[in-house]
Amino acid sequence: MAVRIRETTEVRQSQITEAALKVIGQKGINGATTAEIASATGISEGNIYRHFKNKEEIFIAVIDKIGKDLESLLDTVSDIDDPLQKLAEIFKRHLSYIEEHIGIPRIIFSDEVLVLNINLRTKVRHSISQYSSGVCSIISQAQDAGIINRKLDPGVVTSMFIGTINFTAIQWVMNDFSNSLTADVEKLWMTFAAAITTKY
Repeated sequence: MAVRIRETTEVRQSQITEAALKVIGQKGINGATTAEIASATGISEGNIYRHFKNKEEIFIAVIDKIGKDLESLLDTVSDIDDPLQKLAEIFKRHLSYIEEHIGIPRIIFSDEVLVLNINLRTKVRHSISQYSSGVCSIISQAQDAGIINRKLDPGVVTSMFIGTINFTAIQWVMNDFSNSLTADVEKLWMTFAAAITTKY
């Protein structure tokens, strides 16, 4: 008789969070019921509540995951010396990350987050703050090196950087994911870089 292994709460919460992000990608945030999430996780719906109090807690965990993944993305380019090349890699990998997880724009840009639920909206703002700070720091390094125009406010350039990625993701959603999000990534990056640097 096979012995059933009981996962730790931490492992199970991670599994539920991953499953929730996939379900949100398939059905949107309103269609991501606890029953759907439980089914995608491979557990009973009742078992969900052993690890999360309610659906909002699951969504908060999803937003936490996105924030941590974006912070990890910064670590993957830490060995690149050229700050502009760092930004280029972050830009491309951020778009690739979204393309691999279509639930990201469906939760981040949902009415639930942007309008209806202040807890989720606040969590999004806090979860991406470290990522934004990391991007801003690299932009400042590029300005110190004379690569990015020193007259530009680094915070504004950071908003432009993330805004370009977000708007591209929104267009992708509006086109029903019919095209590749990263198909024009080189053109996008070159256009953005030309607007802020001294070398293009």
